[in-house]
Amino acid sequence: MKLAIPFLLAALLVIALMLRALKDESAPVSAPYTPVVQDAVSPQTERPIPPPAAEPVIDAEETVTEPAETELSDADFLRILQEFGFGRLENEWRDWALSRGFSAMENAGSYQLDQPYDQYDNETLRGLADNGDMWAQQILAKRISRSNPAEAIELYKQAATRGSINAMGEMAGLYLRIADKRREVEFKSDELALEQVYAMRDAPVSPEVAGYAWTAVAEMAGTEPMFGNIAASQFRRRLTDDQKAEGCVIAQGLYDEAMAQREALGLGDFNRQPPPLVYNNPGAGSACSENSAPALDLSGCREMNMTRDGKTNTIWLCADESP
Repeated sequence: MKLAIPFLLAALLVIALMLRALKDESAPVSAPYTPVVQDAVSPQTERPIPPPAAEPVIDAEETVTEPAETELSDADFLRILQEFGFGRLENEWRDWALSRGFSAMENAGSYQLDQPYDQYDNETLRGLADNGDMWAQQILAKRISRSNPAEAIELYKQAATRGSINAMGEMAGLYLRIADKRREVEFKSDELALEQVYAMRDAPVSPEVAGYAWTAVAEMAGTEPMFGNIAASQFRRRLTDDQKAEGCVIAQGLYDEAMAQREALGLGDFNRQPPPLVYNNPGAGSACSENSAPALDLSGCREMNMTRDGKTNTIWLCADESP
């Protein structure tokens, strides 16, 4: 199966890398897969990575009680994963990803969804998007991102409100491309698109800051920790401290706005349940730790520490371990 979005594949690659590390004493167990922020929901275009990973607000006295740590050897960890079953782990990853707007694609090029969105023309997708279809919103946004980036961003925002963490990452990736003058050629085939790109570059909030803000919103809404941190780092090295602070203020406003819209739609809070396997500290390297975004709820996860060459790595198995 070919993945339309490398998020799920990246997750599985993390597992593969860890297993390789367990079998090869020379390979560090902490070696992460490092994706780049680019573009994703349409088969014809290159893809970015989402974004984003930490979680929403929680008072100090409400902090989650995490389970006791277990110190494991490589062999212990491998045995635990084998006992759980790699097929089950992959299925739970898939379900977790789909619920957050990430989809797989068959080799024939069709999305594994309940409708053949890839076969619909833009007007059909727009009609579905207007009726609140999250998949239509983000797939249409991807399709028009080079010809009408401003409308694409609005569609991504709608999908994000509906619960698509993928849309938040796609938006961050689009802002990054808009900011990069070396990638201007992507928009030059359409005069309207180029006008919009120049307008966004001249806006009071720069596209880099706007993109950074969306990586933080994704953290607050429940993205996968390691990849959310990687997405934020794509922006962090481009921004000054003042710009990062500006992005964090904007992120809080965007998050509050999305929450208000979700409540109006009867959707409630974002789903912040962790993926079946969490690697590294969800709070480490977050875009905006001051936005009082708590860690994922790891209270039901098995916490495991593995030490190699004096460095301790923490892994949480959050999948349902019942038979």
